Amino acid sequence: MNNTMFNILGYFSSWVMMLVTLMVALFAEGIHTYVSGRSLSRRGMIVSLLPLRDIFRSMTVPISIPEASMIRFSIYLPCFALAALIPIAASIPFFSFLPIMDNGGDLIQILQFAALSETLAILAIFSLGTIDARITAERMVREFVKLIVPMIAAFISIAFYYSANGIQGDPFSLNVFTMALHMSSSAPFSHAGTLIFIFVIFSQIPHSDAGFGCSLLENCEIPDFNGAPRSMLQLWSIFRAFLVVALITHIFFPWGYFKGLNAGFSISWWAQAVNFAAFWSTVLVMRLFGVTLCWKVMALLEKMIKIKNSRAWLCIILTTAATLLVVYEGIKISMEVAAF
Repeated sequence: MNNTMFNILGYFSSWVMMLVTLMVALFAEGIHTYVSGRSLSRRGMIVSLLPLRDIFRSMTVPISIPEASMIRFSIYLPCFALAALIPIAASIPFFSFLPIMDNGGDLIQILQFAALSETLAILAIFSLGTIDARITAERMVREFVKLIVPMIAAFISIAFYYSANGIQGDPFSLNVFTMALHMSSSAPFSHAGTLIFIFVIFSQIPHSDAGFGCSLLENCEIPDFNGAPRSMLQLWSIFRAFLVVALITHIFFPWGYFKGLNAGFSISWWAQAVNFAAFWSTVLVMRLFGVTLCWKVMALLEKMIKIKNSRAWLCIILTTAATLLVVYEGIKISMEVAAF
C-alpha cells in the first residue's frame, strides 16, 4: 500500500514538472515574440507585442468556423494533435524527475508520434474547407517535410555511428545518445556533422516572419476560424517547436560533465535537480538565441544563393554533407576496430 502511494505521488510530481517545462516553453516563446514585436514595431509594422496573451484570450471567444468546414474535425482534431505531443514530451530525459514513459525513449517512436501529431493538425486545417485553409495546410506539409527529413537523417546516421562503435543496447535509444561520443573531440567528422544537423534542424523549425514566433497562424490568417480550437493549434505549434529544440539539445548536451559533477552529491534528488535545471536552462537559451540565430543565418544564405528554391537546396546539401560526415566517422571507427 505504501509503495502504491509513493508511486502515485511520484508520478503526480512528474506531471507537475511536465507542466512546469511546458510553462518554460511559453515563457521562451513570450520573450522571443515580445522582442521581435518591438523590433518590427520600430520599423513601422503594426504587430501585437503580446501574441501569447492574444492566444489565451481567444480561448474565451465563442467558437467560429467556416460554413464549409467539417465541424467535428475542425473542433476536436486540434486537441488530439496537442495530446499526441505528450508521449514525446514524456520520453525526453528530465522532462520530469520520474519518467512517465521510458526515459530511454525510442527515437523511431518519437518520430512516429511527431508524424501523427502533425497529420492531425494538418487535417484540422484542411477540414475548414476554405481556400485560405488549404493554402495554410499545404504550407504546413512543406514545413514538416523540411523539418522531419534532417531529423530522420540525423538520428539514423548517429545511430549508425554508435552501432559502429559497438555500443551495447538499442542505438536509437535516447539513453545511448547521453554517452555523447558523437560530440567527442576524438571524432571530428562526427562532431562537425552533428553541428551541421543542429543548424539545419533549428533553421527549419516553422516560424513566422512577422513577430509571431512559432505560432502556427498570424492574426490575419483564416480570420473566420476562431475560439478554443484556433488557440489549441497555436499552442500545439509552440510546444512542437519547443520539443524539437529539447530533442536536438539532447544530442549535444554535455551529459558526461554533469555525471561527473553529480558524483559529489550524496542525495540522488539533488543530482537530478542539478541536471533538470541545467538541461532546461540550456534548452531555454537555445530556443531564445540558438534557434533565432539559425533562422537568420539560413535567411542570409538563402539571399546569397540566387537560385530557385535555394532554401530547399541548402537543406538537401547540408543534410547530405552532415550525414556523410557522421557515417564516415562510423565507418572509420569500424575499420580501425577490424584492423585490431
